[in-house]
Amino acid sequence: MKALLGIISTLFIVASPFVLYWTLTHHNVAVAAIALIAWVIVRTIPTFMSASAEQRRAALQLPAIALLFAVIGWILNDGTYLLVMPAATQGTFGLTFLRSVDRARTRTPLIEHFARMVKGDLSVDEQAHCRRWTKIWGVYLIVLAAIGLGLARFATLEVWTLYVGFVSYGLVGVLFAVEYVIRRIKFRDYGRNPIDWLLRRLFPAARPDVTSC
Repeated sequence: MKALLGIISTLFIVASPFVLYWTLTHHNVAVAAIALIAWVIVRTIPTFMSASAEQRRAALQLPAIALLFAVIGWILNDGTYLLVMPAATQGTFGLTFLRSVDRARTRTPLIEHFARMVKGDLSVDEQAHCRRWTKIWGVYLIVLAAIGLGLARFATLEVWTLYVGFVSYGLVGVLFAVEYVIRRIKFRDYGRNPIDWLLRRLFPAARPDVTSC
């Protein structure tokens, strides 16, 4: 049930730029704001239901931001304020990554958390790699969010929709692919998929030294 609710919430996030585009191009700002408010409420329900008791307060932060800017845009009759939600979502994810990397090392970096879900024991080098890439992901997502905000303010609605609905996801995929390849080559920890098969051929694992008695 939780997985299904998570999928529904993700679909709402992906579809939100196109809903905003349609409402802003076919109706006035008031109609778009009402549609956004309804959209946020509907989207929040599966997110809130799938969150644990400790996470439910955090789960309401993004919807609260979206609702605030929707009301501001409605009052000021300015559709730009309605375009904040995707950037706010991406920026919040970026801050979450950065907050998981504290100097006192009392928290587990998010990338390390994900890595331990696949591989329980990580070497010191692998932990350092996870920590470094958690910082990279945090900064990267915040930069993407800033670009989205800039386009919301200065670009046309079509350009903003293209970036938020397609380009930003492609850029996330690019960084994911870069980190994946670097990790596989660096640690020679290959799986069974076709990409790992190719990397294994191009960058074979070092053979252990065999010493004769």
